[in-house]
Amino acid sequence: MKLFSKQINLNSIIQILIYVFIGIFVISKGAIYFPDSYTFIDMALNHSPFYCTFLKIFTSVFGDSFELPLVIAQYGIIVFGVHFFLSYLRQVFNIHKVGIIIIQLICLAPCVYVHDLGSAILSEALTYPIFLVIFALTLKMFVEENLTYLYKISVLLFVLILTRGQFLALIPALILIVGFILYKKKSFKKYYYFLVLLIAIPILTSFTERVYNKIVFGHFVNNAMNYVHVIASPFYIANESDINLFSDQDQRTYFNLIYTSLQEAELTRNQNLSVDKDDYLFFQHNFAKICNRRIYDLGLNYYQAKGLNYIESNIALNTLCSQMVIPLIKQNFKIWIKLFTKNLKNAFGSSKQFLFFLMLLCYGVFNFIKTNKNIYKFIVIATLFMFANNVLIALVIHSIKRYIFYFDWVIFATFIILLNEFFKNEKLRES
Repeated sequence: MKLFSKQINLNSIIQILIYVFIGIFVISKGAIYFPDSYTFIDMALNHSPFYCTFLKIFTSVFGDSFELPLVIAQYGIIVFGVHFFLSYLRQVFNIHKVGIIIIQLICLAPCVYVHDLGSAILSEALTYPIFLVIFALTLKMFVEENLTYLYKISVLLFVLILTRGQFLALIPALILIVGFILYKKKSFKKYYYFLVLLIAIPILTSFTERVYNKIVFGHFVNNAMNYVHVIASPFYIANESDINLFSDQDQRTYFNLIYTSLQEAELTRNQNLSVDKDDYLFFQHNFAKICNRRIYDLGLNYYQAKGLNYIESNIALNTLCSQMVIPLIKQNFKIWIKLFTKNLKNAFGSSKQFLFFLMLLCYGVFNFIKTNKNIYKFIVIATLFMFANNVLIALVIHSIKRYIFYFDWVIFATFIILLNEFFKNEKLRES
């Protein structure tokens, strides 16, 4: 018993040392600024209400010395999220101590490479740990078939969506999981309100975002760049003759303005094909030039020239893009679907990786229905969440690592848990 206690203490000490050493590395880097960082600090329109408010607290309390307290707080939240996630994995699967440490290192990896999560002044510093906690609670709910966990999940998901809107994608996946639990319990009439709770989250986040924008900017509107992003790929694949899709003068003028600018900069798909480049990779590499520098900036200039202020121009531009996006997609639907498919495959890394995760999802669903084992519940949640997120990203924007790194641990954790289950079964057979 004493040996076991010492083992537990040693494992805990190793985990704590990992957190400390990585923390020292994160703090030594100091705050890292990206182009979006300054707009978050300035609480600019179209940016995360929650993360902007989070930053505002630090800049208000610490003034110009806010960077170190911010980095410490962000890393502390990441440590909490990772540790909460690991604790429940260990509880459910009784993972070997080496396996837990490997998963811990993989989950903390975004703090020290590419993303610099703890140091970065970006909303990902909060969304990553919140997502890990939501995943752990969802696994708890699924394993125990206890829907009361959905209250905590809903609160955290509300915050998560207000921090990064892409996590709206988790709601359909959660509806499927909750729907299955209700079906299994044969208690839909008794507990249907859990589904209502999930459906209400987008409504509540939208209302909260509007209230935030009313308080900060004086306009009761949602963030006004959604359709500006969505229309980027339809503009990229458009043809000059597509101007005939529009009869409204603003729409025709705007289409001509953007398409001409894209042509002059050689940023259209047709021009790209003539030099034999991959159309999606070209789109991904030049997304900022297509969307931010032209669709957005030229659109703002167009409306500001008509006498609208900055906020009014954002709102008017988003409305205009929302009216134009469907006609452009319908006109070039086959090409748009091909581009979307390439975008989706890129979100998984490659066609082979996309196929692998699709097979993993099917494998998890089949075996879960057959055996109801917790390992398959884990696989179903992980792959469902991954597919939901990646599909939404592929529909709206380019699938760069910043939007999809949340699932980098999935394949490693799945392998470790499966291996752990295999060795446990072998020991049972031997005994």
